[in-house]
Order: sequence, then C-alpha cells, then structure tokens
Amino acid sequence: MPDFIFDLPALGIFLTVFATVSVVALLLHLLFSLPPMVERAARFGEVSAAVITVCGALFGLSVTFLANSVWNTEDKAREAVSAEARAIRVMEVYLDATQEPPHTDLYLMLANYGQGVAEEWHSMADGGPGIVAETSLRNIYASVIRDVSRSDQDRILQQRLLVELDALSTARQQRLSIAQDVVSLPQWVLVMGLGLLLLMAVAVNHAPFPFARRVALTGVTLAVSFMLFVIVQHDRPFRGDTALTPQSILRASGNEG
Repeated sequence: MPDFIFDLPALGIFLTVFATVSVVALLLHLLFSLPPMVERAARFGEVSAAVITVCGALFGLSVTFLANSVWNTEDKAREAVSAEARAIRVMEVYLDATQEPPHTDLYLMLANYGQGVAEEWHSMADGGPGIVAETSLRNIYASVIRDVSRSDQDRILQQRLLVELDALSTARQQRLSIAQDVVSLPQWVLVMGLGLLLLMAVAVNHAPFPFARRVALTGVTLAVSFMLFVIVQHDRPFRGDTALTPQSILRASGNEG
C-alpha cells in the first residue's frame, strides 16, 4: 500500500480505496461487454454461483484475520504509550520525595526525553529510534545511578526510580517495535488477490446479464472497499488522521505539547 494514503483523512482514504477497486470492477465489466465475450456469455453464465460463495468466504476470512491483527497491534500501541507516560509520572513523584534538593538536571532530562519522543514520532516506522530520546534516556540512567543515593531514603527511592526507568525503556522499545509492525506486502497481495478473485467470480457468473452484472459488481465493490478501508485506517497506529499522538508523554515530561 503506498505510504501517502496513510496521511490522508479518513474520507480521502476511503475514496482512494473505492476508486481503485471501482476501476478494477469497471474493467471487468467492460471485458465481458466485448463482442467475443458476449458470444460466450451463456457458457460463462453456467458457472455455479457457489464459486462466488467460496471466493467471498475466503476473502472474508482473510480480511477478518488481518483486521484482528491490525486492531490488536493498535491496542498494544495505545498500551505502550500509556505505560511510557505513566512511568515518567511515577519517576517525577519519586524525585519529588527525595530528601536532597530538587534534581533539576533530572527534570530537565525528562523534559528533553519528551521532546525527543515527539521528534522521533513520525519517523519510527522508517528510521527507528531518535538520537535525542536515546541520548536522554541514557543520561537519565547515569544521573539516577550517580546522584540519587545520598541518604538511606534516597537509596530506596533510587531503586524504585530504576525500576520505573526500566519500565520506561521497555515501553519505548515496544512502541518502536509496534511502529514497524505493519501489514506486509505478502499480506496485502493475499487480501487484494482474493478480492480480485471475488470480483472476477461475480463478473463471470453474471456474464449473460449486463444490468445484473453492473449491480452485482457495484455491491461487491462497496463491500471490498469498506473492508480494505478499515484495515488501511488502522494499519499505522502512529500515523494518519486517527493516529496516536505523543501528547500524553509530552505532558507527563513537563512539556506543554
């Protein structure tokens, strides 16, 4: 699927998908309107309607499995972002409870981390981790180990800070991994191939009846378009009109976002 389609609004995505499927359906309709095909229309019409049922079932199953996978990925992405923001908030609570003077450098590093996350957000699927966020995370580790250990209470808080810092690092890594977990080319080929097979079966079965063929192809085109639209709309959880944003992480790290 071309990358530009994921940056379109929902209506734009649907219209693009619908237009593409409609072109295929129109070509099939015109194919069976050619004189050689019209002469063989009666023989084409002998193809059992059960073929349409089988093709429709295969297409429906493939879309169901793919949509379920896409929705699960979206749920995991939302959980990873929430866990990342929650870890930052808990770390700030622990820092507020330390006996030493406020750790200004650590608060600043957390703010820098939030800004780094915002910078890497739209390039996660292509470029992987951002340099600013990665550097800030390492600096936070070093500062917690070096500076938060001057009293018995601070040493206890240091251990808890490190636990939350590990949770932050894990959530971030999950987010980066999920950003690259998109529908693969073979999966798109499978779904689109079965969709094309379904359109062909409908066209063949209605070959002797031009009006019925137009109506049937229009109905199947709408059904296929809606199914593909749902998958495209949710395939990239961090990109597009309904994408998750870094605002919760920015707010947790002290950025206005």
